[in-house]
Amino acid sequence: MNYFQSQSENLKKNIAEIKSTIKDPDLLSSADHQAFERIIYLFQSVIKSVIDTGNNIIINNDFRNPLNTADVFISLAENNIISPSIVPGLKKAALMMPKMKSYTHPELVDIMQQCIGDFNQCVNSFTEYFKRKKDEVSPCT
Repeated sequence: MNYFQSQSENLKKNIAEIKSTIKDPDLLSSADHQAFERIIYLFQSVIKSVIDTGNNIIINNDFRNPLNTADVFISLAENNIISPSIVPGLKKAALMMPKMKSYTHPELVDIMQQCIGDFNQCVNSFTEYFKRKKDEVSPCT
């Protein structure tokens, strides 16, 4: 199993947990601080992993250097690695990460609900990208 395949499985598991948890507002009530902190941690780790993977793709392909973390997704879309339709959600999450503690619980849940599907699509696009790269290196005979 290659590195990204393992990372992809972990990301999809985390995305699924985030999706299922944010569907139940009771799990994210202010009283259940531990559940909320776990979802925040998972969301941040998904954002960071996707940004890091995107940066690696950009470097390995000598794409345009991103101006900031949100610009990673624009560069990937410019080079047809991800769909341009998911860029706004990915950018929104990347830009809110440094100031995540300043958001209220409902605001964070709203942002997660808006963005989590885009992260799932991004991971799927990365999986396809790495599959194509692997096929280019070792074509089936």
